[in-house]
Amino acid sequence: MSAAAPPPGPPPDARNATTLATRRLELSFGTPADAALLFPYVHGEAGRAVTDTLLWDGPAGVDEIAAFFRLHTEGTWVPHGFHWLLRDRTGALAGYAGAPLGSIGVRPTDVPHRCDVGYWLAPPLWGRGLMTEALGAVCAHAFDALDMAKVEATVFPENTRGLALPPRVGFRREGLLRAHCVKRGRLQDVVLFGLLRDELLRDAPGPTRAQRGRARQ
Repeated sequence: MSAAAPPPGPPPDARNATTLATRRLELSFGTPADAALLFPYVHGEAGRAVTDTLLWDGPAGVDEIAAFFRLHTEGTWVPHGFHWLLRDRTGALAGYAGAPLGSIGVRPTDVPHRCDVGYWLAPPLWGRGLMTEALGAVCAHAFDALDMAKVEATVFPENTRGLALPPRVGFRREGLLRAHCVKRGRLQDVVLFGLLRDELLRDAPGPTRAQRGRARQ
């Protein structure tokens, strides 16, 4: 009897060793110094512009972000997924090359060929198309390197800015999942978006290169 074929995607114990780049962004791995710089954008009342749009309610302290950033290189595909820090590639956005701007990542779902994507960007950089670049790069990587057949994204229905983003790289709105999650202690609906390999708009801003090995620490 022949052995069953392995499921698509990275091995469960695989670790992320790939950085990506778009025209304006480098997607690499976070450090404790990055955690301290990004903490104000996701903490407390001042951070609610970001955290109100996420399943995550925000960190209790800088150490929580630093621990997550360690998973960028130490975490395995199952259960953590692969995650990246968004950086200013040239210095034109935040004043110096390498400045941390936000986060993006994909995680496996309970269906082997499918992953979900989550992301956030510091509010001073909203409205410049940066997350469109990052999302296109990560979805291309999910299909081309991680062998995914579908990428999913969920957005809260009241997040009008967030609802506009996934279709820019080809996602299709698939429906409303009612009372799907708990957000700040309350049941919350989410809008489900899905993207198949041949639906990705590869002419949208996307990756210019992929690097093997760790980014600068």
